[in-house]
This record gives sequence, structure tokens and C-alpha cells, in this order.
Amino acid sequence: MDAIVDKQPGAPTTAVAVVSPDPPPLIRLTSEEREVYDYLCARLREAGIEHLTAALPLAVIVRTYADWLVAVRKCEDEGRTQQARSGWHSPTPWAEDEKRLKMELGQWLPKCCLTIPSLTRVRKEAGVDNRQDDLFGELVGHAASSPARSSHH
Repeated sequence: MDAIVDKQPGAPTTAVAVVSPDPPPLIRLTSEEREVYDYLCARLREAGIEHLTAALPLAVIVRTYADWLVAVRKCEDEGRTQQARSGWHSPTPWAEDEKRLKMELGQWLPKCCLTIPSLTRVRKEAGVDNRQDDLFGELVGHAASSPARSSHH
């Protein structure tokens, strides 16, 4: 496996490295799709998210994203609607593709921890950054460590 390994930024040298998988066999990603695949893996490594077994869903996301971009560009170039001889306007097939692919991405991205809410949920469940600031912690600590004084009341 030619997996890429990164250590979390700022992590101590004893931190476990996060490994990115190669794309699954037979997928034949184009060079542009491979660039997106590597980009997503790099973001997951930077976030410290384990994704060694996520090659297939990542490849599906990459391919869906590439298809969505094609549909978006076609909508920009040729419009989103077409007009029948009767004057009736309807969405073009590529506008329907763009809409469907965007919805598919909305379903797949959280599954690979590629949205802020999904990343937050995973970190919370893993106990990473799950601490709440203690507004009075320092003050209470100082008071508790001070020598006991007798009350004058």
C-alpha cells in the first residue's frame, strides 16, 4: 500500500499517525479526480480523522463531485430550463442531474466526516476537544489553595 501518512499538526511526536488509503482498485480516477481524492484525504489527516477504510466512499464522493461540477458548468453555459414548442418551460436534464448530484453529495459528505457538523460529532464522541471552558475554575482554584482564614462574621 502506498498510503500517505501524516501526523496531526502540532501533535506530539508520540501521536499516532493518520494513514490515508489508496483509491480502490478498478476505479480509474482521472488526474483531476485523483487531485480531489488527495485533497480530501489531506484534510481528513489534518483533522486527525481515521479514514484508512474509507477509500470506497471517498472515491464515490470524488466521482459524484466531478459529475456535479460538469452539470453545474453545463447549467452555466446552456441554462437550466428548456422551452417546448408549446411554450412550456421545463428543467434541462443536466439541471436535474445537478440537483440530484448535489443532494447525493449532501448525503455522502457527512458519512466521511467531511462536514463541520459531522466532524464536531465525531470529535465529541471521541472525547477530542470535549471540554467546556470553566469560567470560574481559576478563581475557585485560587480560593481553594489559599490558607484558611477565620470568618469574622
